[in-house]
Amino acid sequence: MRRCAAVLLAALVSCQENAPEHDPPLAASTSSTAAVPLGSAASTTSAASAASGTPRAGAAPSTSASTSASAAPSASATPGAAPSTSAEVGEVAEECRLRRGPLLLSMAGPTLLIPRPGVSGEMQVLFNRNGVAHEVAPSFPLLAPAPPRSAAAPPVLPPPGPAPPAAPPPPPPERATWPACTTAGRFMYCMDLQGDLRRSAIAGGEVKTIAAGRKGAGIAAAVLPEDHTVVAFLGDRKTTEGVVTQAFVVLDDGGAIPLSEEGAGATFVTMVPWKQGALAMYIDARAALTPVHARTLHRSAQGKLELGPDAVIFVGGGYESRMMGAVAHGAGGEAFALIPTSHSMSGFGMATVRIDDPPRVDAHVTWSMYPNGLSPAPVAALRGPGPTRVARARPASREPGAKAVLELGRLREDGTFAPQCIAAEAASFTHLALEPDRDGTVWLAYTTGEGTWVEHRGGVTARSGGPGRRTP
Repeated sequence: MRRCAAVLLAALVSCQENAPEHDPPLAASTSSTAAVPLGSAASTTSAASAASGTPRAGAAPSTSASTSASAAPSASATPGAAPSTSAEVGEVAEECRLRRGPLLLSMAGPTLLIPRPGVSGEMQVLFNRNGVAHEVAPSFPLLAPAPPRSAAAPPVLPPPGPAPPAAPPPPPPERATWPACTTAGRFMYCMDLQGDLRRSAIAGGEVKTIAAGRKGAGIAAAVLPEDHTVVAFLGDRKTTEGVVTQAFVVLDDGGAIPLSEEGAGATFVTMVPWKQGALAMYIDARAALTPVHARTLHRSAQGKLELGPDAVIFVGGGYESRMMGAVAHGAGGEAFALIPTSHSMSGFGMATVRIDDPPRVDAHVTWSMYPNGLSPAPVAALRGPGPTRVARARPASREPGAKAVLELGRLREDGTFAPQCIAAEAASFTHLALEPDRDGTVWLAYTTGEGTWVEHRGGVTARSGGPGRRTP
């Protein structure tokens, strides 16, 4: 009996000596990662959304452990995306921080964003109204701090009696004319309902019709040295094969010059200033394949528009309705065509095609895959002194019929897309516009089934620099 008691006492002493001083910590919560909340972030952001009646739009990503559990997947979970390092998280959060909005505008449709002259933090939002640029001034609500309340103060109860009648629903937004107007230098270009392309000075004055284009098709313009401008558009022309849609360009207010080569059609065109000239990219969507063309434009010493060689830089899959793209170019002079298209029979993503000077056939392509296909799949890009910013619509998940999300990110020098945050979610997005402000922040406009929204994002930093350039 004594021997058993001695053995039991020794076992108890051994257990006490090896016991931990405290319970082990719980596993880290998944909410501590840099998730991307949709409408549930800091209290000031929630208040702004509530004041503007837009609970569905997203705020900046948060690294706090108190991030809402309803947050969307983090940017690093995007297919094909490289994970962000810890040093990038704070910078990404600052670039995506929601400053104002989102605000539903009184007009709906494609928009043109222009920094208000001489005023930082103010943006002109312009819609095309039958060939005339019409400004809609955003009226963001001012958030006043709530007065302090004593803990002992009684709650404020509503007065007795019947509830006040509900406010009438707001009128439906006015529909803008497609496409959006565009600017180059001192001039504004808009297309009316008949397809006539109009040119006018931004400061006002004579409006001149310079070409007949295809109704509703997009236009793009670029400024050339010595205050000259060039505009690109699509037009229907009769050929021996019937009516064919082709791409054309106009220098200043001169005659239309074919941009697409003989035998090549065009379903989308865009253009940006590039290396003392302009860089045009157009898409020729066909049933079997989709060639993407690029060529440079310069004004000669004799005052004529010179077109560089037409190069097929990329060939995508078969026809996808409303296929569109964008051109982005970095501060170092590199240029990329951004094409959301099919990668294979079972894949869809954004092809980032490097454009050399001069453009060459079969250029290098970097893919950023989407969870599923999407049509339309608009994309917008801008350039400034800092990283090239990109806004794109993509499916939220792989499931058929999944909602679309509006994703913001950077384009690295090698063409890799680095996602940063989710700005909004909707059934679909039909148009995007992205424009830098003078302080390095960005303005974003997007059109959904509900209407057109505008918001202001980013932080003012010393490395932001001046304004960049918008690419349609």
